[in-house]
Amino acid sequence: MPIIARSCIEDIKNRVDLYDLVSPVVALKRSGRNYVGLSPFSNEKTPSFYVLPEKNIFKCFSSGHAGDLFRFVQLHEKLPFVEAVEAVANRFSLTLEYEDGSSAPRETRSRRKEILEIHEYATDFFHRKFLSSNSIGNAVQSYWVAKRQFPIEIAKEHKIGFSPIDGTELNQLVCKKGFSLEAIKQCGLFYFREDESEPARFRPRFRGRLMIPIRDYQGQVIAFTARELEMTPNESSSRRAKYINSPETLVFNKSRVLFGLDHARHYIDNVGNFLLVEGQLDAIRAWQFGYHTAVAPQGTSITEDQLLILKRYTNSIDCLLDGDEAGRKAGLRAVPMAFKTGLEFKFLTLPQDSDPDLLFRQEGVSAIESLNRRKESALAFAIRTLLPDKTPSPPEVARTLSGLFEMINNCELTVAQDGYLAEAATLLKIDFDSARHDFHRFQFRKGRKTRNSVSPHSGETLEENSPGMLTTADYELLLVVFHHKELADSISEVIDLEWIDESTLHGKILIRVLAAAYEGTWDGPLNSDDLLENDEERDCIYTIMARESPFDDPVAKTNDCMHSLFQRYINMQSKEIEAQISALPSPSKDYPNLQRRLIELRRSRDQVSKFHLPASTQID
Repeated sequence: MPIIARSCIEDIKNRVDLYDLVSPVVALKRSGRNYVGLSPFSNEKTPSFYVLPEKNIFKCFSSGHAGDLFRFVQLHEKLPFVEAVEAVANRFSLTLEYEDGSSAPRETRSRRKEILEIHEYATDFFHRKFLSSNSIGNAVQSYWVAKRQFPIEIAKEHKIGFSPIDGTELNQLVCKKGFSLEAIKQCGLFYFREDESEPARFRPRFRGRLMIPIRDYQGQVIAFTARELEMTPNESSSRRAKYINSPETLVFNKSRVLFGLDHARHYIDNVGNFLLVEGQLDAIRAWQFGYHTAVAPQGTSITEDQLLILKRYTNSIDCLLDGDEAGRKAGLRAVPMAFKTGLEFKFLTLPQDSDPDLLFRQEGVSAIESLNRRKESALAFAIRTLLPDKTPSPPEVARTLSGLFEMINNCELTVAQDGYLAEAATLLKIDFDSARHDFHRFQFRKGRKTRNSVSPHSGETLEENSPGMLTTADYELLLVVFHHKELADSISEVIDLEWIDESTLHGKILIRVLAAAYEGTWDGPLNSDDLLENDEERDCIYTIMARESPFDDPVAKTNDCMHSLFQRYINMQSKEIEAQISALPSPSKDYPNLQRRLIELRRSRDQVSKFHLPASTQID
């Protein structure tokens, strides 16, 4: 995958005004040197979202988010970083530049653009054929309206199409438009021999089928699902399959695309959860009856990548899969992935041989309401599927529990594991302590140690401006460094990084910044993205940058912080040695060395004054 050049990213940050990016989304009003408006990330009545034009960053006090223009797009449009950069560049008509040697980026970019254009032309072509007033067009429309019971307006809204039995027209169309031979070969719409150089001779992949466009999150057509019809030619190599999809291409990776996400993502903030259905027509049917957050995987099984994409928008997923055995198996495969990704799955169970499309046609708007009353958790669904017998034998319970352990072991947090174990114990009517004991034995056999509880330091970082905020020397020194970057080099030459508490959020960032400053590779706060590892760290740093410097004398504050860090380090080292001494047997040959080390540490407290910046240190 081509890598966007760092210089290009910095150039976009310098050229695009965050106000121009945000103002179409948030109604901003001038507030002193800044702009303020209602948060786009939470429901609030009092504006707490600030744009700081001098720094070209934002801070949202209601959600805690902060960042630059790319971070805003990531949060608001639920995009990964690279796609956010591409979205900003496209919005402001800026050309992206790629690193040298990153897979021929210029050619790849133009090829992707060609393939997307071919798909747009193909979508219009198939849709025109669907709406044709000839005998074949009428037959396809009759199938859509009479057999599938969709109104023709739905077909027009989603550009449902028909691929002609004789596919030469599409060949001629793409040839007339002047697309390159390689783009036509790689678009996935044609079969061809590798040595064939004349597109007019290519054979169409889809013949005599209902065509459903598959779009990416931006609404660009990237592939098709083709549904078999009575007129699908018998000699077609794919005649035996009811549904066939486009092959994977430069623009289509089926394991990372969810049908309908471009539609559903606009409704998720109001609804709160996605409705996961099995097929594309199931999703369209759900939309018809007002369930606009319905999405479908590209095939029977959901993938972990697809779940991570959904997690960008919400943690809540309702599964409405087919009621047959294949649907139950698909649901069961999704449970461990849901545990691993931290998503909350609920299952709406359909009767045997039913499917969402049939359900909505029979029951209409009330279809989901009755199912919601019987909605069950992921674990309850798994138990019912693995153990359908209501009076199971002890060996059957043991086998089921072993299967559940495999699923629960995917959870990242011990508290989540314990919660699911407690639910399993209740549903299976077994003792919780026994179940947890067996689970720990299972983990040991799997070679995975039981996860420890959350670090006692993990809760130390409280939101800025919140009552009882915990202020540490690590945090205050980070404030100094990010508001007075000229001090970073001097601090890095004096301080020992071992003094800093690396178990805290602020400590981790401070260590990386000072290490980079010591090596001469830190260019200041606005160029710190490479040092940040996750969204929590980005929110932390941009929140600091959104503040004004709170220190009248930054040099004096720096010295106070370094002295505090040094004293804390000495105290921790001393306590460690004292604990070792207490644990020694009597007598012990190690005692004299430990005692000597303890005395040295206590004496070193008096040397704290050595670690400071001179008062004459220059600051901007």
